[in-house]
Amino acid sequence: MASVVRRMDATRQSAYHECTLLKQIHRGVAPLVLLFILASARSSRAKEVSFDEAISMAANAPSVEVAIGELSIRETSDNALPSNRGPLTLSVAPGRRLSPDAEAGTEVSVGVMQGWNLSDLAKHTGRAARAERAVLAAEVRTRALASKIDVAGRWFQLHQADAALVLVRDELAVVADLETTTTKANEAGLVTSVAEAEARAAHAEAKRLERVLEGERVGAALALSAALGLAPDFDLRTTGPLPAPNLPSPSEVVAVSKRVEQLPMVALLRLQSVAASARAAEARANQGRTIGFGVTAQRESTGSKLLFGSLQLTLPGSNRGQRQEAVSRAEARRSLLEADSVVVALRAEMAEAIHELEHSEELWLLTTTELLPASEELLRRRTRELELGEGTSLEVLRARAGLLSAKRLAVESSVERRWAQVHVWLLLAEILVAEEEGKSK
Repeated sequence: MASVVRRMDATRQSAYHECTLLKQIHRGVAPLVLLFILASARSSRAKEVSFDEAISMAANAPSVEVAIGELSIRETSDNALPSNRGPLTLSVAPGRRLSPDAEAGTEVSVGVMQGWNLSDLAKHTGRAARAERAVLAAEVRTRALASKIDVAGRWFQLHQADAALVLVRDELAVVADLETTTTKANEAGLVTSVAEAEARAAHAEAKRLERVLEGERVGAALALSAALGLAPDFDLRTTGPLPAPNLPSPSEVVAVSKRVEQLPMVALLRLQSVAASARAAEARANQGRTIGFGVTAQRESTGSKLLFGSLQLTLPGSNRGQRQEAVSRAEARRSLLEADSVVVALRAEMAEAIHELEHSEELWLLTTTELLPASEELLRRRTRELELGEGTSLEVLRARAGLLSAKRLAVESSVERRWAQVHVWLLLAEILVAEEEGKSK
């Protein structure tokens, strides 16, 4: 019996120690668990990006960084470009005099010659290098503008998808109530089965539209993630108000838009033509005349020492770099023709952007000043009729659904209006900046 009691006491003490240990572990682990939960909540929170943040990230997109890095490397390497001085030639000619016997012995001749290019190769190489750096700088601006326009458009698409999805879900709730009401009204003989079928169709269409907008929202989020260089994020969202750029007067917008030659896409092609022409001149100069100055020291077998000065003139032969020059000149011509083609395309793009600016403004005014107020007034009247006992809840629900649809259209027209303004603003700003830089040079 005593042994049993001792075993029970030992068991209780062991259980006590285990319980105490668990409490200590719990006190130590609990804060870590809490931190883990908070960290998980923060990581699961949807990432939000404002328009200004998106544009700032677009200016540092991977494609832009690549061009900037290439330009930096070229600027560093071009500082070490060679001059007109050619290679230094060292010649050693050991030999042995065989006759007459009295002068037989070992002889050696050592010569050093420095060549110079007479076609001013260094000047042509420097011009080609500067022209190529100008091309890279224009490519940086071209990629930056393209990235900004792409990111801005995708940001607007995601913003519109988010806003439209919120409104269509409100609309879905209303048409669901509408279907329920018409079903009950049909059972009570207050409406026809046609009205009930109409409500079911409206409810089904709202559900279909919700699914469509959900897919569009996910696609827009993934597209914006990719444009910003982020990992694919299904839950990426926009935040902040729509941008409201300060555009000049309509007449000034039209005037500036005609100067599309200042856009970097055109400047890039024209600078490529200049660089190709510079490379053609460099190819010809590389095969031009060269002159060499040198000195030769000779030791004869008799012990005599001789010193000679030397002058060498090299005239170009049949290979004067014609092939490289022809390729470069053809490239220069092609770039000029492509620049003219791009100018035509940009003029059409600018005209379309300005037309969209005017069209979206008219559509927004029509939606917000006519359609939306009319829908709100209809809902007010239907609600008042119901309060007076002259209307039905079915008519009120239909009016609410119509108002939500009008609100969705108002959001869409507002987003399209702002996007049209931002698109024109980005293009005009690039033109004006290029003109200011041209004046300062």
